[in-house]
Amino acid sequence: MLRLAVDTTDPVQRRLLESMYEAAYSVRRALQRDARHRARAYRAAHRERARDPAAVRERLGLTRDALEDAAFAHLDEAPHLRRSVTKALAMHLADDVWNALERHLFRDASGKTFGIPRIGRWLDFARLPGRAKSHTTEHKWETFRLHGTLAGHRAAYTSSDGGFFEPRHMRGVSSRAWWTHEGPLAIVFSGLADGPLVLPVRLPSAPSNQPVLEHYLAEPARWHRIDLVRHRDPMAAGGWRYEAHLMVLTAPYVAPAVVARRAAAAIATMERTAGIDVNVSNVTVASHEHGKDLQISRIERDAGARAQALRRSRRERRQQRHLDRSRRAMNRAQYQLSKRQDKRARRRASAGLAPQAVIPHGPRMTRSDGKPLQAYRKDALSRTYRQDRAAQAKALEAATRARRDHARTLAAGLVAVHGCRLTVEDCNLTAWARRWGRALTAFSPGTLVAAIEREAACVARDVRGGGLARASTQRTALSQHCLCGARVGKTLADRVHQCTACGLRGDRDAVSAALGAFVVFGDRGRPESATVDFDASRASLLELATRTILGDTRRSTYQGWQDILSESNAHSARDGFFVTVPGRTPDLIVVARRIAGTASYPTPNETGFDCQTKSERARTRTSMSHRGFQPLWDIS
Repeated sequence: MLRLAVDTTDPVQRRLLESMYEAAYSVRRALQRDARHRARAYRAAHRERARDPAAVRERLGLTRDALEDAAFAHLDEAPHLRRSVTKALAMHLADDVWNALERHLFRDASGKTFGIPRIGRWLDFARLPGRAKSHTTEHKWETFRLHGTLAGHRAAYTSSDGGFFEPRHMRGVSSRAWWTHEGPLAIVFSGLADGPLVLPVRLPSAPSNQPVLEHYLAEPARWHRIDLVRHRDPMAAGGWRYEAHLMVLTAPYVAPAVVARRAAAAIATMERTAGIDVNVSNVTVASHEHGKDLQISRIERDAGARAQALRRSRRERRQQRHLDRSRRAMNRAQYQLSKRQDKRARRRASAGLAPQAVIPHGPRMTRSDGKPLQAYRKDALSRTYRQDRAAQAKALEAATRARRDHARTLAAGLVAVHGCRLTVEDCNLTAWARRWGRALTAFSPGTLVAAIEREAACVARDVRGGGLARASTQRTALSQHCLCGARVGKTLADRVHQCTACGLRGDRDAVSAALGAFVVFGDRGRPESATVDFDASRASLLELATRTILGDTRRSTYQGWQDILSESNAHSARDGFFVTVPGRTPDLIVVARRIAGTASYPTPNETGFDCQTKSERARTRTSMSHRGFQPLWDIS
């Protein structure tokens, strides 16, 4: 799938496109109403449905062909929609509604069904589906078509100095015969009453994008289907940014440098086996080669990333307060006055003064059961509010893309060091989000694990038994065992692994990741078939280097986000101070020593198991940063 930005600076073509979206939304909304009514009737006819459900669906029109006929009927009953929507586009809208309805009527592989499809909102309607190009009949595109050639587009937008440059306002593309058009690329939709819709295509001009364009656009015979998609953008003309999603019948593009890197990683790490320990605030990876050459890496946020996240959260809170104030100003009758405002209003009334118009800061007007008197979707919103909300959504989307790109970079480095045979515990990150929501969102371990899985799958194409496998926590319990096989029970507050059987001491996450590297599967696709090969782990523990590396990880042990005893959202006072602030729960022993004026030497609660200086702890945290990736705790 190739995303092509389209230029909508021409007001005529933009208005034609906007009217197409409005008409298509009307047709889609009518089809969704029909689907809901028919689905409810189908559920009500339980006796007839028990005898012959297929006959009931046929009678009620719960089929793809029946929904397409309903779409054609809506167009015939509303002739004004025919100016912007063709029957081919209405048929594809009906197919989209049927896809959602089909998940409600029939059970999936897990035996579950979805609820009755809802009627979508206007702001959520972003996609106009297209029809696949016919590769047997020449010149057959029923909806959106892509005309032009890549060479003709570059020739039209080549500057005098030979560089590829596209102006901010692209000139319109016209042609007497579109099927023989070899000029600039353009999206064309014909059959409309007001003339064909012609949208110029804007290609990226960066040199790094040119091989990608050559791969997807050099052969027009591979172009298959085009969907038109819009996104909210307050800086764009009309408030929407449009792009065409072109499906090309070819393999995804992979840069030659990436192919060479993955091939080198597959050869260099062919014999390595790795385990991954996922935490709320860090991800630890450990790998070995036949029980030897243990390597451990940890990815976490450094001080710079935390400061940046703090600034971003403050900026988001300011934006949210601004949006809330704008909503309250436009819907003052739906909010109560705050206690302070109410007290001032009563004081002015008792003094005989005229009431002042203020923005209420109190709670929402609700019924006796706690529900708002007026739904939020019915609130009056200002133009500035809509623009600010669209800008906020755009910024969040950009931050998500940056996080994913950064996760791919980290995943490439991890797989290059530890190989493509990886094992991770089958954890439920949804349950983690309910407990550590903000911390989990800040680090996003699921995004990093997904990137590692994708990179491992690409490297493992030429390696037997490669890829990321998930092990059941009930069968393995990696965090509750030692490499010697003894069970070492630990709570979430215990971040140091200390085995009384073999004497191994180390970081809890590092030992768990190292033990995950010795997990074997009866079937890699079934997490419950995972078991730990304790014979191999005991043999590896006999190596002096293994014990030394794991023991050296104690220097980085710290009280992480999963440490319940060290993290608190309650207000507490600083040592010897009377003002309460939200933060970490203080250690009572440290507080007593500082108050008494005794030596403030470190305690196990401050530094983990070892006693470190402040500079050593800072140096250790820097080496584990995800900004400058490198294998950690390597001892040569």
